[in-house]
Amino acid sequence: MKRIYLIVIFIGMAFCASAQQATIVFGNLNVENVNISIANTPYGTSTDAKGHYELPIYDRTEAVNLYYSCIGYQDTVVSLTPRQLQRDSINISFRMRKMSYDLQEVGVSAYSDFYRSPKLSNISDIDFAGDLVMVLENSKKQSALTLLDSEGNAMTTTAFNGIYDYLYTDSFGNHILVGQDSCLQVYFDEKGTALPVSAFTNEQYREKIRKVVFEFGDGYLLRNTAYEKDDYFVKEFHGQAQTYSYVLKNDTLKQRHFLHRFIDWEAVEVCQSYLSEIYALYHAVADENENEILLGVWNGNLLRLAENPGLVQLIQWYCKIQAAEYHTTALKFDDFIQLIDLEKYEIVEVDKDFQVTGKRPLKVVSGEKYFKNQFLTDEVTGKTYGLFVQNGIHYLGLYDPAKGTVGMGQKACNSIYPQAFKVHGGYAYSVFFDKERLFGRINRVKLE
Repeated sequence: MKRIYLIVIFIGMAFCASAQQATIVFGNLNVENVNISIANTPYGTSTDAKGHYELPIYDRTEAVNLYYSCIGYQDTVVSLTPRQLQRDSINISFRMRKMSYDLQEVGVSAYSDFYRSPKLSNISDIDFAGDLVMVLENSKKQSALTLLDSEGNAMTTTAFNGIYDYLYTDSFGNHILVGQDSCLQVYFDEKGTALPVSAFTNEQYREKIRKVVFEFGDGYLLRNTAYEKDDYFVKEFHGQAQTYSYVLKNDTLKQRHFLHRFIDWEAVEVCQSYLSEIYALYHAVADENENEILLGVWNGNLLRLAENPGLVQLIQWYCKIQAAEYHTTALKFDDFIQLIDLEKYEIVEVDKDFQVTGKRPLKVVSGEKYFKNQFLTDEVTGKTYGLFVQNGIHYLGLYDPAKGTVGMGQKACNSIYPQAFKVHGGYAYSVFFDKERLFGRINRVKLE
């Protein structure tokens, strides 16, 4: 028994060392105060007086885009693959290119700022209320919600205690401020002031609000993700599936009706084999009086099995690697819904009576390697676009639901990797944060 216990501890320590090891990215850019950040995250560093920098990257399982920016120099993006990140260190050194202000650069004036936040304030997210634009701005101490008119002029600003990260408008048109610890629903009075309605936890937000995808015909479409990645809970299919169902509006019992399930059976089998190994190791080292599995009181939380040191890192490693969300999306049109499997590029079509009517492939006809497996629907114009990203710049391609085709089309932002990117009323909105001048800005581009 002791020998088995030592083996389990050794395995756990090995996974612990692997999880904590970082890849050090370093180099010399010959320019002081260049900001180096991981795109779409607040994590980064800057060069010293001699242009040197060093940035550890801890997540080595996913591709990383490094964003180099400095006033007076052109932005640069360097992409690193998971294979490259397996090295202990990576030297990325180059000369920053100075910004050219010739006649060609003047043409960028078409991308003039739609809105700029006050100094020392960052724009975290934007959303829409009819023709108005909601802007979520964060400072060090609080969040504020600013309402803009269709020309980008600030109408009202309401401050809230606490920090909120992004805006979400649910299927019923309710506006919700979402933070790391809590959520707050607000509404706008006749003066445009945002007033709180109710506060609730992130768990209630995920389990109840986010499951309703949208209203359609006589019911509501619901999506259930089997696994929340950060909770270390084992649930059905462990995140390798997404199930769509619906609820009829006139059903007082709110009974769910199964519609369709997307599932990766190969991934499920791998997942179950790892879980079986964890069970076996737990049975080998656990005292019988502490064996929650055998006693039948285990609630599915893997961390409750982790009182034995040798299992802690193995369990956390297993959850992180195996709990990747299965990518799907649901698109609503006048008389039908399309459920799209973005892992296998398959379209499942559903009629207005929530009946599956057929399946066919999704076709990306151009810019395949830049397609981000994401669709954006303009609720005003009814058009749906596929999102493409090339060298950090966002492009939109019009989606044809009748043919099931989408292709890379119009350039829709002027800088690389916006913090938020949305479409509304025939425009593409992108949000950027100027770290040097400490204000946020919104660009707006007319969609053709």
